[in-house]
Amino acid sequence: MSWNILVIGICVLLLLFSAWKEYQRENKTHMLLRVIAVVVAVSALACIILPLMYKTNQTVADNHRGILLTDGFSTDSLKKYPDVPVFTASAAMKKEYPKAILLQTLSLIKTGYPQLTQIQVLGYGLDEDGLKRLNMPVLFNQPAKPAGLSSVSWNGDLKAGESLKVQGKFNNPDGKTYTILLKGLNVTLDSITQKTNGDFELHTIPKTTGNVVYNLIVTDGKDTIENNALPLHIEAVKPVRVLILSSSPDFENRFLKNWLSANGYTVYTRTAISKDKFSTEAVNAKQIPLTNLGTGTLQNFDVLVSDASALQALLVPEALALKQQVTQSGLGLIVRADSAAKTTSWFQSSFPLVKTSGQTQNAAALQISGQTAATEKLKIDPVGIVYKQGTQVLVSDGQSKALVSSTLSGAGKLVFSALGNTYNWMLGGDENDYTAYWSLLINKAARKAAVQKSLSLITDIPQTNHETTLQVLSASAPDSVKLNDLQPAFAQNAEIPFLWQAKFWPGRSGWQKVANGDAKMNDVYVYGENDWKNIKNLHKIFVTNSYANKNLLNYTHVQQKEQAITQPVPKIWFFLLFLTACSFLWAEAKFWAV
Repeated sequence: MSWNILVIGICVLLLLFSAWKEYQRENKTHMLLRVIAVVVAVSALACIILPLMYKTNQTVADNHRGILLTDGFSTDSLKKYPDVPVFTASAAMKKEYPKAILLQTLSLIKTGYPQLTQIQVLGYGLDEDGLKRLNMPVLFNQPAKPAGLSSVSWNGDLKAGESLKVQGKFNNPDGKTYTILLKGLNVTLDSITQKTNGDFELHTIPKTTGNVVYNLIVTDGKDTIENNALPLHIEAVKPVRVLILSSSPDFENRFLKNWLSANGYTVYTRTAISKDKFSTEAVNAKQIPLTNLGTGTLQNFDVLVSDASALQALLVPEALALKQQVTQSGLGLIVRADSAAKTTSWFQSSFPLVKTSGQTQNAAALQISGQTAATEKLKIDPVGIVYKQGTQVLVSDGQSKALVSSTLSGAGKLVFSALGNTYNWMLGGDENDYTAYWSLLINKAARKAAVQKSLSLITDIPQTNHETTLQVLSASAPDSVKLNDLQPAFAQNAEIPFLWQAKFWPGRSGWQKVANGDAKMNDVYVYGENDWKNIKNLHKIFVTNSYANKNLLNYTHVQQKEQAITQPVPKIWFFLLFLTACSFLWAEAKFWAV
């Protein structure tokens, strides 16, 4: 107020002084106009200096909106909402924006601030649990997808010696150079450089057994962008017991026996040397009688590998015992085609052969199921396996001609191969293709141990303090299953009677101990809050955007109201009056003064 009085006092004195000067002039022409111009100039100057305001009514939106801060929000975006209450459930975000109201749970917005009818979510949004607790209409402007891992998958349950494969997609919108590393025990096992959006694949063969946690790391130069836990359960396996039957000595079986024994398999061989006479051998095991292949003998093996001629030469009781072991007890049977192969036999009825006329052996690179790259070239006969419904192609050539196929046969599996010279890979020094080929065939056919109960977490990324769903496949109620020494309350699925589910909220990250009485069951892993943040953020963007769009009509209803506001008087008008008055006084003194 003192400033206003001071300005008015000075302007009044200035007005009196200017008017008196005009009155003292000898030339009295235009004196009245000159006095009026002085009054206008001094008054306009006073109005320019003084803060003149006026009141008016304005229509404004009455939307009762609140702001919720989530991961990825920008502080600058809050400038658009100067008078809107801001909330967050994160102490870290409270530090970043101190004006935000820190909530213990999101449900407090609805109960503690009933005047709010909608929430503007800034950042990457909320997951399903967060939206359920919020339970309010949401406005959400979908942000750009962050750079980093957008999806990842891996075979977490392995047997010793099996290859770990980590596959995924990487989002790289800025075109920077990132490095994706697979680490185990602080040792880099594999890595790849990613300069664009696209797929990636890393692989290694773990050297340990039991519960292991590897890490999938993303770096940007020297900075670590992501460091994610990669839990693995590696089972120490009992050596697969393999019986090789041969109608005559050959290189294929000799090389197979040597490779199996070198890789820890239990190997037995029976080779016909003349009618009703056999040569037998045992490697990595004690010798057992193999003259008569009855049920008692065959039940000692997991896989039987044979050429078609040796199977055709079996005695009737032996052939019946073999079929019974395959179809009823799960024995795996791998058959190599030869001149004795007949589509009428029970083990070949699903694998009819077709020969391409006019062709001879040719060298071709083969595609093995599960392998991304083709093999080294191998000479193959112009014979292929005709596809039949219920079979699966395991190996094919460049023209997609099936060379190895498999099918179920009761409790067991049949694998039929048109290849009889894979030992040439070994002769050529290509042990990798040989290993990939025979590992696939044996693992595909081998007798599987019966599993009574199987427990898994069906939540995509189970993490601490979040609802997680346990699932057990069991013919009876899983009363003996315990998690961290506590028994979950399993409920039976109404439509699938052997499926049981339970909810739990993990209190800590890491391996969770699973017990099932005296039976074996793998432990399960719960991730920490910082694991897979980029993938979780992408998921939050998706579910929050879907939630917002689903209820779009509820979010866009905004009422209007009249609100009294105070506005400043524009100074430009007073400046123009001051300029006009001063211009008149200058012109009158210059052109009309005597």
